[in-house]
Amino acid sequence: MANKLWTVHFTRICVANFLLFMSLYMLLPIIPTMMAARLNAPIEQTGILFMLSTLGMFLVGPFYSYLVDAYKRKHVCVLSFLMMCVATLGYDVVENVTQLWLLALIQGIFFGMATTAGITLVIDITNTTLRSAGNVAFAWVARMGMMAGIALGVWLPQYSDFSSLLYTAVGIGLAGIFIASSIHVPFRAPIGATLCSCDRFLLPLGWLPAINLMLVAFIPGVLLPTLSNASDTIRIQDVPVPFYAITLVGFIIAALIARFMNRENNAFARMVTGLALMIASTVQLLMVGEAGNLLAALLLGAGIGLVTPEFLMIFVKLSQHCQRGTANTTQLLAWEIGISAGIAAACALSASNPPEVLFQTALFSGVLALLLFVWVTTPYFKRKRVR
Repeated sequence: MANKLWTVHFTRICVANFLLFMSLYMLLPIIPTMMAARLNAPIEQTGILFMLSTLGMFLVGPFYSYLVDAYKRKHVCVLSFLMMCVATLGYDVVENVTQLWLLALIQGIFFGMATTAGITLVIDITNTTLRSAGNVAFAWVARMGMMAGIALGVWLPQYSDFSSLLYTAVGIGLAGIFIASSIHVPFRAPIGATLCSCDRFLLPLGWLPAINLMLVAFIPGVLLPTLSNASDTIRIQDVPVPFYAITLVGFIIAALIARFMNRENNAFARMVTGLALMIASTVQLLMVGEAGNLLAALLLGAGIGLVTPEFLMIFVKLSQHCQRGTANTTQLLAWEIGISAGIAAACALSASNPPEVLFQTALFSGVLALLLFVWVTTPYFKRKRVR
């Protein structure tokens, strides 16, 4: 194995992961409102479908370790990815809310399997001395796919129908499957994992950072339904640009800045700065205005870009060497819970409240996340860190 991070196969798994998240997250801006209209159901009911998707990840979680041990990990990843794409097509044929909820649950199960298998593959194909850097890069790519998917999910419905959106998501997913299937994975002998365990699922020492990360992820989640039409308000030289496309730019800028800051011992400063930027974004949104939205999008993206890799490293440093995959999965689950809860809360609040209430809710979550990190999570991490 080459003593470098960005090998051909590491690059392929990162691109496949980008497409996986893009395929799923491009559905987030449109699915709740579209399904509410098609099924003649309150948006409060359709808004919780992403919570059910996260529940699906938890239902299959205890079996993660057995699945990636008993079967070839690449096959688990590719097959789960494929089944997630099949579930996406189901949104075009569901006839009632019960079927919608069941479909979301199934999609969450396969999304959880695909992402967990992907995390395991990254560890397998990365040199031992580079695994922390590999984990961060892999997580960054996932967040980029998330925001690129959301931006596409906002933009595409303006020019095409719902079915075209679903087929585009499936096409992106199939491209990811093709790339994932070309990855060479070194042989790993089975360790005889039990059928049901918390290995590769939940990190016991990570419970407090997980709560903190949920509060962070709640912010983009609660803003998402509110800003699904942001392309109508953010204009750059008269060209409409989705809010989350600008957020992606802010994220990339922050990622590049953090890249040059890695050698310095300033993880705490980066985390506090990132949380402060996310709070500033919600304050800017409360001020309203086209320029405010543009600045808010950049601030939100930069904040996410600074915060998420630091949280990942907190989970990794709270884990033993053999628990690295578990740390990554716990971080992913915490993020998914937070963003899904934010979407559900936004759908519930938006039915009878102006957008300002949602911005205030996001602001409250951001302030709480910052206070929790400074006064509780950081002292806890310093006491409990393993490495």
